[in-house]
Amino acid sequence: MVIASHILGKAAKPSSAPLKVQKKTAVTGPRKNITFKDGTAKEQVKQLVEALKADGHDFTVGIDLHTPIVEAERVVSAGKGIGSKKNMKLIEDLALAAGAAIGSSRPVAEQLGYLPIDRYVGMSGQKFSGNLYIACGISGAVQHLKGIKDAATIVAINKKAGAPIFKNADYGIVGDVNEILPLLSEALSVGGEKKPAPPMVKMKRKVVKEAPAAPIGRYVCMGCGYEYIPELGDEAGDVAPGTKFADLSQEWVCPECGEEKASFIPSGKE
Repeated sequence: MVIASHILGKAAKPSSAPLKVQKKTAVTGPRKNITFKDGTAKEQVKQLVEALKADGHDFTVGIDLHTPIVEAERVVSAGKGIGSKKNMKLIEDLALAAGAAIGSSRPVAEQLGYLPIDRYVGMSGQKFSGNLYIACGISGAVQHLKGIKDAATIVAINKKAGAPIFKNADYGIVGDVNEILPLLSEALSVGGEKKPAPPMVKMKRKVVKEAPAAPIGRYVCMGCGYEYIPELGDEAGDVAPGTKFADLSQEWVCPECGEEKASFIPSGKE
């Protein structure tokens, strides 16, 4: 078989320009990405509540549980990680304690039927742009994250440390909702009925400025908190000790949770 060169066309010239790797950013924009890990579950919940109050969230006031999502200042939302329908009582209790309305991910309303369709939050559902969104047992599907990207503060509670919701949240606790939610409800309770919340004033989200990339030093995984230390390398990934983070291949992933290299940020340690 003979094929003329004019049919195939000219071969493309190899480019000498370095490949540009597009950094993967959170769907919800820059977030604090603080996961409370120190101490017992109760101590982690205490740290979370203190951080929320320091940010200006007032838990002495509240709204009706059935306030429309688009009008709510706060929402406590259930994902499939909540388990059986009886555990929706945990969501209701937390919503009452937080002075919030109740929401859910799409599968909880559409597939499981735990809540009406108009309570699910997401790109194709209700959009939440209030001050506080508490995601309980929600892994963080893109369509859900796009529905909460304008929230002032996002809190994630999930037993899977590598769930995408954590790198899209300001605060998080890795733990079982059956243990964390009752503790959080207790910590937010004021021992009686909440005062009616005044008209919502949208809180300004503090934009987190990314630290400039350092040529050397340690890097931390935003998915699970694993720290890459050049002096140690990554034996399981066949990365020799002394390998700088910048020299790792783009195919390298976190040995703990599988997050890609782009999900690491400088730790500030040398």
